[in-house]
Amino acid sequence: MVYNYFNVRVALRVLLLALTLLAAVYVGFVHRWYISLFCLLVLATGQVLELIEYVQRTNRDLIRFLLAIRHSDFTQRFTVEGAPPQYRELHRMFNDITGAFGRIKAEKEAHHQYLQGVVEHLRIGLITFDADGHIQLMNKAAHRLLDLPFLQNIHTVERLYPALAEVAFAEPTNEAKLIRLRQLTEEVLLTVHVTSLRLQNQEVRIMSFQNIRSEMEAQELESWKKLISVLTHEIMNSVTPIISLTSSISDLVKAELAPVTEAGNLDEDTMEDLQLGLRTIENRTRGMQRFVENYRRLTRVPPPHVEELSLQALCGHVGRLMEAQVKNTNISFTLQLPDEQLWLSADAEQLEQVLLNLLKNAMESCATVAEPKMILRALQDHKQPHTVRIEVSDNGPGIPQELQEQIFIPFYTTKPDGSGIGLSLSRQIIRQHGGALHATSTPFVQTTFYLTLPLVKEEKQD
Repeated sequence: MVYNYFNVRVALRVLLLALTLLAAVYVGFVHRWYISLFCLLVLATGQVLELIEYVQRTNRDLIRFLLAIRHSDFTQRFTVEGAPPQYRELHRMFNDITGAFGRIKAEKEAHHQYLQGVVEHLRIGLITFDADGHIQLMNKAAHRLLDLPFLQNIHTVERLYPALAEVAFAEPTNEAKLIRLRQLTEEVLLTVHVTSLRLQNQEVRIMSFQNIRSEMEAQELESWKKLISVLTHEIMNSVTPIISLTSSISDLVKAELAPVTEAGNLDEDTMEDLQLGLRTIENRTRGMQRFVENYRRLTRVPPPHVEELSLQALCGHVGRLMEAQVKNTNISFTLQLPDEQLWLSADAEQLEQVLLNLLKNAMESCATVAEPKMILRALQDHKQPHTVRIEVSDNGPGIPQELQEQIFIPFYTTKPDGSGIGLSLSRQIIRQHGGALHATSTPFVQTTFYLTLPLVKEEKQD
């Protein structure tokens, strides 16, 4: 409709121009009215200029409209009320089109913000990259799991995590790959899934990964608890009656055979051997009973009695207890606490038990080196918001890398007189507090146990 209206207006202007020129020819060449001829030529010139202006204004409006579409500038508005009548309908249609594009852009931006929020909210790491490895999207979980605050190209991780880079550029499959990544303070266990799709003739790969270490540890601990529960139950069912019967037989032998021995009908050495054997059976079975009771503690860890607890107060109290123990030794003990007050929701008694156990292990480990050192450090973990980290370090012989995870397995110990439940019990207590316990070690340089716990608040309000 606007196009037809424009054609009619142009046709009328051309027709008027033609009539004016015909009139000029008529009065100039037939009647030789030169003044009238001059006036008609001036009028024709004005009509030509007006026609050019009419066409050019339409072109300018079209160019302005197309540039706004090209640069996605949908804020452009064309005057309707103050425009000449012949432009009002055109300007109204331009405004309708830019308004429609503006609404589409706003909806697209809203969808983008929504999807971006969903991606950032995921606890699963997500990275999208092209065939050259240039990263298009990387959420916060991916930054946190890889411990990389900034990453532009996936090839950059080849030096730090070659296994991850290999999976990223391998042929995509429907099966998830399981890889281990060694970081500065811990080792993470990731399940990685890579898929590929084509967008506008360009290959885009989507890599998702999740740290399943905590879930694996929880399942492993639960399996050990079930196994220990069954074993200790069966052992106790066998040991308890043996202790009872042995004690009864011992009393019976003493009561019934003593007169026979006194009468000389039974050799005294035989009597002593018999009593010694019974006492040995009883002592060994009682020792086995105590041994089993120690392991039953793993299945009977009480839930924490949580209360608001100052991190500085907790570590300060533990530090004073350790200072008293290392006072008469050549071990250098250092306590490092943050300046800002940090608060936990935890069971103070259970956390003290864990820290004292770790410090006792550190003290025994570094006692064999020339210049033994121990450090108890507490700080806020800025890589994981709302988390505090407590570190127990020593410069002892350390733990070989292949054994750094086995030390948390029940029954496993490197000490000749160890029971193998201390670290397992400590990890279970920390897990019940919603935290994690892991270790790293460089022999004779530094062995550190990292204990992470959720932070309640940074400073207690009065």
